[in-house]
Amino acid sequence: MNILLTNDDGYLSTGIRLLKNKLSKYGKVVVVAPKNVMSAKSTSITLGVANEVIQVEPDVFAFDGTPADCVAFGLSSLDIKFDLVVSGCNDGFNVSYDIIYSGTVGACLQALTYRLPAIAISCPSNFEIVDKYFDKVFQHILDSKILSTEYMLNVNFPYGEVVKDIVWTKVFYRPEVTYYVKEGNNKYFATRDINDHKCEEKGTDVYEVHHQNVSITKLSKIGDIR
Repeated sequence: MNILLTNDDGYLSTGIRLLKNKLSKYGKVVVVAPKNVMSAKSTSITLGVANEVIQVEPDVFAFDGTPADCVAFGLSSLDIKFDLVVSGCNDGFNVSYDIIYSGTVGACLQALTYRLPAIAISCPSNFEIVDKYFDKVFQHILDSKILSTEYMLNVNFPYGEVVKDIVWTKVFYRPEVTYYVKEGNNKYFATRDINDHKCEEKGTDVYEVHHQNVSITKLSKIGDIR
């Protein structure tokens, strides 16, 4: 396969370097990732401003733009016929309402507009568990033959050091609200109040990552698919 790899944590992040190494056994991996951290950019793209692209090493490009920009550039401008887009590995979960804001997920949704299958991968700041279990999860996806151009796969590794199972999940819409706290003169910082993070609704993304299972959710451009 020709695999386009991106993320929202920047091209120098630990997670993307880990995935580049892991994915190299499955094909040619080309990295086009943001020059700087672009978390919570969702599917936003840059319009009306020129983007700088720097090739920092063979098959690795630092792009001065959003994750969705990186995917659009890689698929339209590198003269490579890609078979798959992978985004991550994100430092932190992308479950529940996270998926609305996530640049990691947004990159994969951009890939769907190019009719390419895509996988977003996230973990709870524990790259060791991804290193240990990535091949098992990726092979499970390949063996299941569920890569599609109609939806993306949102993969979240669980808390802890052990993966008990790989579970197909739906999105759990946990109670939460975003509000702003004033700090200094005319400055407000956004914060999120998240409740019921350890919900007991089995079969949801939030539940499974708290119970040592890898969560895989199918997401279309308009929401999760049952």
